[in-house]
Amino acid sequence: MALPQLNTARYTTVIPSIKKEVSFRPYLVKEEKVLMIALESNDQKQIIRAVKDVIKSCVFDEIDVNKLSMFDIEALFLALRSKSVGEKVDVRLKCTECEHLTDVHIDLDDIKIPTSDVENTISLTDSVGLIMRYPAIDDLADINQEGGVDEMMKIISKCIDSVYDDDGVYDHNTYTTKELEDFLDNLNSEQFKKISDFFQDLPAITYDANFNCANCKHNNKIELRGLQSFFT
Repeated sequence: MALPQLNTARYTTVIPSIKKEVSFRPYLVKEEKVLMIALESNDQKQIIRAVKDVIKSCVFDEIDVNKLSMFDIEALFLALRSKSVGEKVDVRLKCTECEHLTDVHIDLDDIKIPTSDVENTISLTDSVGLIMRYPAIDDLADINQEGGVDEMMKIISKCIDSVYDDDGVYDHNTYTTKELEDFLDNLNSEQFKKISDFFQDLPAITYDANFNCANCKHNNKIELRGLQSFFT
């Protein structure tokens, strides 16, 4: 005899960068197991693949997960986690004075969801500039976090949507990787800092943690930023 099928609830959330409302179901035990195995691996590619697969399985609307920005993925996964496992999460935070780890309880509803309000046009001179796009999750999947300058240049190159000057706008499909590398290599420090600032200011889910250390009682105020701060 076939076992009964359980009905799952349906919820809605909004993808921040495109302001699109989507409906989703909580993830199931089989999907939670995939996430747990990925997290235990400490392999960034495996974690990203697992998160993408779970979002694809649970969101009913047509979306291209590969093209969503990282903060879109964070916001979607936060909504999924809240309705699947519960609206509370426990994290261990290090005291800024004695470095003791203290258990801190976080209500997921208090985590700030970002908006896509970062200026993506970067003026390099009076006549030359860049139009940037947010890094998509696939852009980050192949990046070695310990790779230093070379990896940083790789992600910058991926996220330059177009270059413009007085004569027109040059889409990323119209220039070669070598041409772009030469272009970036010839920037001065002030110009390159403008690009670095764009990535520094990228939206991310955040939470202002305020807790007293269980060991020395020091009052800590720490900003948690990005999905990894809450679920690793």
